[in-house]
Amino acid sequence: MSETKQDLIERLLKEDEKYSKLHEEHLAFEERIKELQRRPPSTEIHFEIESLKKQKLQGKDKMERILTRHR
Repeated sequence: MSETKQDLIERLLKEDEKYSKLHEEHLAFEERIKELQRRPPSTEIHFEIESLKKQKLQGKDKMERILTRHR
């Protein structure tokens, strides 16, 4: 029986320190973005949100590369 993507993710969260760290960062970026979106809009907040989104996406790409290597 082959491992599903979700099973692989759960295993990597437990066994792969780099993957686990990237996942934690991803969640932290997501939470910070939500927090900033609750504030009144400003140019400064807009740029911070865009920067966080880029960092979040870069981390997601790294997580996908790790998943690909383990398939």
